[in-house]
Amino acid sequence: MAILSSFRGNSTAGGECTAGPGRFGTSGLSEVSDFATKYRADIDGLRALAVVPVLLYHAGIPGFPGGFVGVDIFFVISGYLICGMINADIRNRLFSLGDFYKRRVLRILPALFVMFLVTSVFAYLYFLPVELEDYARSLASALGSVANIYFAGTAGYFDAPAETKPLLHTWSLGVEEQFYFIVPLLMLLVWRAAPKQARLLFAVAAALSFAAAVAVSFRNPTFVFYLAPFRAWELALGALLAIGFFPAPQTTFGKNACGAAGMLLLLGAIFLGSPSAPLLLMISLASIGSTLVIASSEGGVSAVGRLLSLRPVVFIGLISYSLYLWHWPLIVFQRTDQLLLPDSSGIAAKLALVVLSFGIAFLSWKFVEMPFRKARTVSKSMVFGIASMATASAVALCGLVLFVNGAPFRFPERVVAIASYLAYDPSRAFRSGQCYLATNRQQLDIETCMTPDARRPNYLLVGDSHAAHLWSGLSAAMPAVNILQATASACRPAAMTVSPLDTRACPRLMQYVFSDFLVNNRVDKVLLAASWKDEDIAGLSETIETLTSRGLDVVVLGPIVEYDTPLPRLLADEILRNSPSIASRTRTAGIRERDRELSRIAAAKGATYLSVYDAVCRDGQCDEFAEGDIPLQFDAGHLTAQGSVVVGRRLSTGLAGQLARADNVVR
Repeated sequence: MAILSSFRGNSTAGGECTAGPGRFGTSGLSEVSDFATKYRADIDGLRALAVVPVLLYHAGIPGFPGGFVGVDIFFVISGYLICGMINADIRNRLFSLGDFYKRRVLRILPALFVMFLVTSVFAYLYFLPVELEDYARSLASALGSVANIYFAGTAGYFDAPAETKPLLHTWSLGVEEQFYFIVPLLMLLVWRAAPKQARLLFAVAAALSFAAAVAVSFRNPTFVFYLAPFRAWELALGALLAIGFFPAPQTTFGKNACGAAGMLLLLGAIFLGSPSAPLLLMISLASIGSTLVIASSEGGVSAVGRLLSLRPVVFIGLISYSLYLWHWPLIVFQRTDQLLLPDSSGIAAKLALVVLSFGIAFLSWKFVEMPFRKARTVSKSMVFGIASMATASAVALCGLVLFVNGAPFRFPERVVAIASYLAYDPSRAFRSGQCYLATNRQQLDIETCMTPDARRPNYLLVGDSHAAHLWSGLSAAMPAVNILQATASACRPAAMTVSPLDTRACPRLMQYVFSDFLVNNRVDKVLLAASWKDEDIAGLSETIETLTSRGLDVVVLGPIVEYDTPLPRLLADEILRNSPSIASRTRTAGIRERDRELSRIAAAKGATYLSVYDAVCRDGQCDEFAEGDIPLQFDAGHLTAQGSVVVGRRLSTGLAGQLARADNVVR
């Protein structure tokens, strides 16, 4: 899903930590020990190794395609340090839930709440009503430590892009905070009820979590990405190392070999990984690598541990929590409104964002994190009371924002009308859940979507959401034609081999269409449509050959113009900034050239080609409104219902045998 490819990542905080057989004091995010017996600078260095690639990856700096694996490094650190601390305190009869949660509050909330406050001010000033409502919901979920659950539930294909959600990064805090709620109680229970079997029970829990992640990854990778049960095994790896289930190397050779192997896995994932690689593969490389690096210095510092203990590296680790908190909101507001660096783009602007992130992180660490870390004499009742009041006040403000519908009075009426399409629901026009399968759990309604009509010509529309958004417009423009629909999210129209264990909607749908329906039913035309990419060209060519060899009349519908930002947001910005060329400057590059290449291939293979791009754009100008203040597209590329009618009317003449130019059609 788009949201996965654009925001795989996380990081954590710096602080003092402990290691060895004594007590542990630093969580992967922000903990500092009150019982420190041995400071491990290499773990602060490991934080730096995680947070810097995450920052550079999110900022768009080339060369870090797997930088998002920082989340996995920090989950392992968190499991190692928190469980090690709890384990030591339980064994020494020193553990207190009240003290534990007091330390969590003092380490995590001050810097987090300052970030919330500043981000909320900018959100109120710059976000359109729909965006502000989404922001309020995300803030409330983050305050309730369930941001990961919220984002998992809203990570649909048509959800707002990751780059418009300044609190998206708090999903990882949600995972860790849920870990803080559950693990202390679980460890207390296990050590009291079955102390001799404790290590084995934790290992079994880790194995079950990993097995669940593998099973669910085939059906819903979004859940595997966001939800704590499928991330627990990463935290458990660190925990198992801390409680002695995994033996740490003791010889010099063993320590150095262990550290080198772990570092190679981490660097390989960061520099050679990819957002398109299987999620569990990337997670596993980073998690195992992190565990090996930590283990290498358990019995004395390894060569890798000495490198990670260098003062500049450790310093970055110390500010890593604040760096993580601030970098993503800065990136979002720059991409949304160019708030920080007006009219700036390219590598210089990205590097400036990186530098600014470091500067603000240092200030946050020095003037927010550090003072609260020293506030150890404050009573638990005061800490919990202030935290509760601050949280309740912030939640109340979120409710107020939702009550006033995102405060539309901040903008002109026309801007509000256009921006409302940022919340557009395409499910009815797409026939979601029936003829368009948005999730792997949905099934094609064959009676509704695939029943031929003996009295009319039958055209079969096959493809992804860019096929689905054409159905209503083509059906309205050609009432004399029965247009069948078989579409699914991110599903290119091509014959596929399907494993019996594969539960994904797309392969199953394509197998039904090409190996069943078209074999047993005759249609007058097969319409292939998708958000075509360069890598689809070979598959499209093969699909056309397969269909034409069966005597089928094939029509390829090309890609539509797309934008780097949702079109309603761009149109609103054009009005607010009095700059009518904003949308045209942010068109996604390369689509027109791909359109021409697809046209050539379709003609060479004996298929008809209709340029959806030409139906929308002419002479370098593209239509942006369907009618009045109704945008042609509701996001970066999908048509509104009214836009589909406009485009469907223009394409219908081509399907009737005469290709219409966009400039020859009455608007």
